[in-house]
Amino acid sequence: MFSLNADKPLVPASLLKIPLAQAVLTALGEDYRFETHFYQNARGDLLVRGMGDPFLVSEEIALIAKRLAQQELQQIRRLVVDDSAFASALDLPLESGADDPYAARNSALAVNFNTVNLAWNTEQQIISAEPQTPLTEVARSLGRGLAPGQPRRVNLGSNPELGLAQVQQLFAYFLADAGIVLADDRFYREPLTDDWQLVYRHRSSRALRDILAGMLRYSNNFIANQLFLTLGAQASGYPATTETSQEALQVQLAALYGPGFGDSPGLLFMTEGSGLGRHQRTTASGFMRVLEQFLPYADLLPVSGSALRKSGTLTGVYNYAGYFNAADGLYPFVILTNQPENARDALLDELERLLPERGSVP
Repeated sequence: MFSLNADKPLVPASLLKIPLAQAVLTALGEDYRFETHFYQNARGDLLVRGMGDPFLVSEEIALIAKRLAQQELQQIRRLVVDDSAFASALDLPLESGADDPYAARNSALAVNFNTVNLAWNTEQQIISAEPQTPLTEVARSLGRGLAPGQPRRVNLGSNPELGLAQVQQLFAYFLADAGIVLADDRFYREPLTDDWQLVYRHRSSRALRDILAGMLRYSNNFIANQLFLTLGAQASGYPATTETSQEALQVQLAALYGPGFGDSPGLLFMTEGSGLGRHQRTTASGFMRVLEQFLPYADLLPVSGSALRKSGTLTGVYNYAGYFNAADGLYPFVILTNQPENARDALLDELERLLPERGSVP
């Protein structure tokens, strides 16, 4: 084994999505499916209660609307949204600020990764950049503040009611498309109470393993912290908080990898799922232990040439971790560089030259 400064703690960035994935797989199981719950009251209202599904996308909402129609739901007085399954104040990095998708706010009830995908037609009018998603008034309002140009996905900002208004407007569209009449289309946000009766429990079309493959491939920070918060909810109940989620994650990391992993600045210090927090640390030797344990799930990592690898990038942070595919099996590798110059590709090439004859990625 070749190593250099293997015990020096450095910022891991998005490499942390690898131990997060294993912690979630261990706690929830590969076939775990997120749920979204639907309730009615005596006045004919419908309440949508989010339970943290990170893949509540337009196609899934259209499927939900059809299934509600199949249950002979024909008319709704009010459509109410409920995001109370996650705490209202979440101490997560870059929850607000930039309009980039990576900074999307986490929420128990969010659609399309709490973003909108905007484009402009030849007349410079705002349109939806994806055919499966209608252009809502929320999307129009965000688009008015942008200069026309290339299609652009932006997050829904730090105001939770803006994201929930997008939820309400998308559900209203797809319910109408399924033949369900909504009498009052104004925005209503209320927590679940005893006045409501469960009428439909929707299980996501995507199993956890599929969600993790997407998270790792696109390094999606929103998905990562939805999973992080779900760990806390599964361990301590709802509403999920940052504190209970940190406790649950660190218990899982210590059980998976041993002492020095999770809650102290040793081999791996991790307090959230995305890797955006620059206070988090790992060492190359510590992360090698993570990769040794993650080997059964190596195929979840993105393919790049003859390697399966995940990148981790912040300003001044340029990391890689994964597996080279050689004739006699998979070889784990970790490159941690916290420096102004991005030299990780050159380092990766040098490491690859030390391998036995290489095979092709399966």
